Amino acid sequence: MSDKLRHVVERFPDLEEMIKQHSADNRFFRSLCEDYGEAVEILRGWEASNSGRRSKRTAACRALIADLEQEILLELQNRIDGV
Repeated sequence: MSDKLRHVVERFPDLEEMIKQHSADNRFFRSLCEDYGEAVEILRGWEASNSGRRSKRTAACRALIADLEQEILLELQNRIDGV
């Protein structure tokens, strides 16, 4: 499992097997997971930063992460529904 995918599994541990399988089968879903992992890593970097832009950047990262979480869950639901 890639480091980026690990972040998604950490967020949704009950869906681990479905996440792994869907990321292996679906390039778009895998890309969403990679984007999510990158966003989490960037957020962690900004949270550790002393930059004056820290607050603005962490808020933007959190918003992006929330959007990606919704997209990931929607993709998994579509898989369940057979869409």
